[in-house]
Amino acid sequence: PGDLEACGFPPHGIELRNSLVAEESVLRPTLLPGLVKAVATNAARRSHGVRLFEVGHVFLPVPDPPAVGDGPGRPDLLPDEREHLAVAWAGADATEAVGLVLTVGEWLGLDLDVANAERPGLHPTRSAAVTLDGDEVGVVGEVDPGVLAAHDVDERVAWLEVDLGRLLAVTTVDGGHRPVSRFPSSDVDLAFEVAEGVSARAVEATLAAASDLVWSVTLFDTYRGDGVTPGHRSLAYRVRFDAPDRTLTDAEVGEARRVLIDAATTAHGATLRG
Repeated sequence: PGDLEACGFPPHGIELRNSLVAEESVLRPTLLPGLVKAVATNAARRSHGVRLFEVGHVFLPVPDPPAVGDGPGRPDLLPDEREHLAVAWAGADATEAVGLVLTVGEWLGLDLDVANAERPGLHPTRSAAVTLDGDEVGVVGEVDPGVLAAHDVDERVAWLEVDLGRLLAVTTVDGGHRPVSRFPSSDVDLAFEVAEGVSARAVEATLAAASDLVWSVTLFDTYRGDGVTPGHRSLAYRVRFDAPDRTLTDAEVGEARRVLIDAATTAHGATLRG
C-alpha cells in the first residue's frame, strides 16, 4: 500500500484478502513501482546509470464485471492477469527510451510506433503510447521527476513497458532458440578490413547467418592505424562453432571458416587480415 500513489498512479489497487505479507497486499497493475525502487536502492549505494529489466505479471481490474451473485468461486471477478516487459534505464532520456521500443520491435519483427500521450508515472511532456497497428500495447518515456524525487533518485530514468503477451501472440519471428550442445565447441578468430561505412553489426549478422554451425559471434576488437587502408578499419570477431549431435572435426571447422570468410567478402567487400 502506498507504492502506486508514490509512482503517480491511483492509490487504490486490487487488494488481496489473504496476503502472505501485509506490506505487499496490493496487486500491481504496472512494473514501475518495483523497478523504480530497484533504481533507488542502487542510487542510495552510489551506483548510477543502472539498466534494469523485468518480465513479470501485472493485474488489471476487469471492466464492468457481470453482477451475478457474490462470494468465492467467482472466476469472472478475477483480475485480468497479463505478462509485461519493462525496462528502467537510469541516466537516459525519452529519446533513448524510444530506441528501446525500436529494438524490441526489431527483434520481434513488429512495426511498433509511438504516439505522444500522458501516462501515469511518466513525465507529462516526455511520455508516449506504444502502438501496434493503431492499438496501444505499452508506454514509453521518462519517469516523472516527482516520482524520482519521492524515491531520492537524482538522475533521469528512461522507461519502457509493453504487454509482452500481446506482442508474442502476433509475432511470426522464430526466436532462433536451440538446445545447448553437450559436445565441445571450437573457437576461431576472424579479423576483416572493411570500409568505414560498413556496420560492424551488419558484418556480425552476416557471419552468424552464414553457417548452421555458428553458435555465437562476438566483436572483440576494432583497429585503425598502421597496416589498415585509410578510410577503413579492422573488425575482429571471435566465432564459436558447435553441433548439437557431435564433436566437429578440424575439416568441418575449416570449411565453416571458409564459408564465413566468403560471406563477409561477398556481402561487405571485406578483406581477411592475416
